Amino acid sequence: MENLSRYRGIAAGALAGVCVVVAACVDTNAPLPSAQVSSKKSLTELVCKASIATRSVSCEPASRVAAPVGSNAEILTGQNTYVRLTSSNVFYDSGTQIFQFDVTVQNLSNEAIGTPDGVVADPQGIQVFFAGGPTVTGGSGTISVANADGVGSFTGASQPYFAYHQILPTNAVSDSKTWQLSIPPTATTFTFGLLIETDIQYLLVINEVMVNPSGNTIESTGDWVEVYNAGSHSVNLQGLVLADSAASGRRPYHLINDTDANLTIPSGGYFVLGSTKNTVSNGGVPVDYAWGGAVALASSLDAFKIARVFGTDTLTIDRTQYANASISAADGVSRELKNPALDNSNMDGSNWGSASVTSVYGTGGRGTPKAQNSSFTPNLMVEFPILGSRLTDPGRQARGSATPSRE
Repeated sequence: MENLSRYRGIAAGALAGVCVVVAACVDTNAPLPSAQVSSKKSLTELVCKASIATRSVSCEPASRVAAPVGSNAEILTGQNTYVRLTSSNVFYDSGTQIFQFDVTVQNLSNEAIGTPDGVVADPQGIQVFFAGGPTVTGGSGTISVANADGVGSFTGASQPYFAYHQILPTNAVSDSKTWQLSIPPTATTFTFGLLIETDIQYLLVINEVMVNPSGNTIESTGDWVEVYNAGSHSVNLQGLVLADSAASGRRPYHLINDTDANLTIPSGGYFVLGSTKNTVSNGGVPVDYAWGGAVALASSLDAFKIARVFGTDTLTIDRTQYANASISAADGVSRELKNPALDNSNMDGSNWGSASVTSVYGTGGRGTPKAQNSSFTPNLMVEFPILGSRLTDPGRQARGSATPSRE
């Protein structure tokens, strides 16, 4: 059995910044936004076929189908792309009428699964559930799941599932679980459909920041932050929160909430957050989402973070800060992360560079919004302690941190 995948898109990558100036890093107990918007879900379904005579189970992607009415789900296909399920030790006992096999789950995505941030476990685990069947296709009789871990309502009512309570980094394989189906000896072949539901880690990277836009007329409206999606999955920013930190502490979180705009960042894509979408007022930067007056990047020292609401808490997706105005707040010059795989917690540090003199946009100054940075450095070899892997030239690949932040 191979290639079953489905992900619940409520997840976050955790990347904590180390404070170089305490005042710029203080996070006060400001209240969370009252509105909480559920993240979009994505589904990939497999149809599996089994034979009692040959003791075999095999799966292949189902055709694209519509999401259930009223759900926030999107049905996708993608064999051997995100997850692989593998079966072994297939056995049928005609006496007990139990058909059983062991199943493992392998994560093929850049993101960790079974976790919203790479550290905190999804309390429901990685749930592999029956979206259809099992149904007899040869012979006769009725089949049921004999040892499910539970029954839930994922895409329909009363769907049995098996839960794998593990965090799986890239390429990791779960422990095996034994699945048992009750099958009469009059049945010879049968089919069933499977989906996976689990939290996945968002791998969003703060990739470029304009702190001090050129010209007095756009000083308060020309700030912007570019976010890069280093994950395998697209990410919908709807319902995430962001904030910057003044010297007195973090300002209240701002909820990203715009149901009329496209807030999805594809894998390897760029997204610009800024004060306003008006290109006359912001100096010509193509802002995808405007935070209005909720964020005001100081030209002295400040910090910026993007996070997800997790119950009554928040999990940091990414965070960066700066304290040297001459480096990170130069007039009309953005700071660029040299590679999305690098530690970006300190904008004043050597992992960041200034936009080149030829990288000019509008009247706002130097920068590369929604494009690869002018200071981009390829062919890096970086080790990620959380993900447990090494990536070469990971400009479009996973990124992690040894010190995820939860607040």
